[in-house]
Amino acid sequence: MNTICQMNLYMLRFVAALVACAFLSSCFDIVEDVTLKGNGSGSIKATANLSKSRTKVASLMKLDKVDGVKIPKEADIRREMGEVVVLLRKTPGISNVKETLDFDNYIATLSCDFTSVSALNAFTTTLSKHFKANVNGYSSYAYDAKTGTFERKSAYNAEAKKKLDQLSAESKKSFSDAFYSAIYRFEKPVKSVSNNQAKISSNKKATMLKVSALQVMEGKVNLSNKIQLSN
Repeated sequence: MNTICQMNLYMLRFVAALVACAFLSSCFDIVEDVTLKGNGSGSIKATANLSKSRTKVASLMKLDKVDGVKIPKEADIRREMGEVVVLLRKTPGISNVKETLDFDNYIATLSCDFTSVSALNAFTTTLSKHFKANVNGYSSYAYDAKTGTFERKSAYNAEAKKKLDQLSAESKKSFSDAFYSAIYRFEKPVKSVSNNQAKISSNKKATMLKVSALQVMEGKVNLSNKIQLSN
């Protein structure tokens, strides 16, 4: 799972151990869901869903290593999640931190409220330092309340492709049915988006970008998106 998150799936570093299993599973979904208020405060929820491969994941978690990837135990994942929650609760501007770990369906979530987009960036900085990964070097957020512009900035992480190439051909196939989704919700209607793969909801108050996890890791898809809200 470390590799997945360093490949532009930034907001799910908190489940770094669990996604190690995703490398060897047939399919999984990672979702970043942000709700932004007009004053720049809001909430974020990150989800790693391996339920479509839960039988295989359950088998993998009985092993020590597969394809050079360390397979975590349930206790390890719970401890890691607990440490992240404690860190986030101490992060300025972050509150209402909640987590869930469903080991029956293999779904993990982490959510919190933030007072500003600066605090949202602090969220990723905290995770970056904890996992010793340069998350903020590849992803950040910006919001200008005066112009009504929200921006997700994303840069390609070459280290991601390097780690991907270290996997066996069989393990790489696991990404053929793996997706990353970014959902952004707003109080005002969305006027335009810069990423041509992003879709605007029917009520105009949300956008969704769903892309292949493999293409993200290979640098074929960029997650950057500038969203212009109506005045």
